[in-house]
Amino acid sequence: MNKLNQQGLASSTEIAQIYEILSQTYPTFENTDDPWMTNGLSSTPFRSIVSGCLSTLTITKRVVNACVPLYQRVSNFEELLALDDEELRQLIKPVAHYNRKTVNLKVMARQILEVHNGKIPETREELMKLRGVGRKVTDLMLNFVFSKDTIAVDSHVLRVLNRLNIVEAKSAEEASVKINLVTPSFYKKHAHEWLIQHGMQVCTARKPKCSECCVNQLCKQFDS
Repeated sequence: MNKLNQQGLASSTEIAQIYEILSQTYPTFENTDDPWMTNGLSSTPFRSIVSGCLSTLTITKRVVNACVPLYQRVSNFEELLALDDEELRQLIKPVAHYNRKTVNLKVMARQILEVHNGKIPETREELMKLRGVGRKVTDLMLNFVFSKDTIAVDSHVLRVLNRLNIVEAKSAEEASVKINLVTPSFYKKHAHEWLIQHGMQVCTARKPKCSECCVNQLCKQFDS
């Protein structure tokens, strides 16, 4: 089992060992039939950021149920901004906090059109200024759209990181800072993909399949 240092981090060597095992166990998203990919939720930068914003606190199935009809109506920020608020609200009703997200999407679209001339900004600082775009969506955009070496952390990834004693963190934001500091750059491009698949398929919240886990020998929960 990994031992954390005073900063609540495992060593880069230990983390590399875990990533190496995960990389041999799970494919990258482009090589799967993941519903996010098969439904084209990230097929354009516009869809990537809108889908990411709608995904907060919402399972993939509900995100798909919202995004598929939404993208039949709009394909860019101009069309999104012009869409009637009530129609937008009804389209994204499957996701959590759809009322708030309706407002956030409209404000974000206006920001991108008026402040950034219709282009999604490519820096962390500017992305974080967009309405409804938090740390997770920022890291997703930087990684998957702008090919930057960064790791997005959601509830599934946070759970895996804590159980494997890779980091010690109470929030996804805290874990994101820590894991990006300590992860060898070689693994950063696909780390999120491996970790989230492990969290959703094996290291589940209520009934983790510890006996089937490919890294159970490195897990503090299995060890206990």
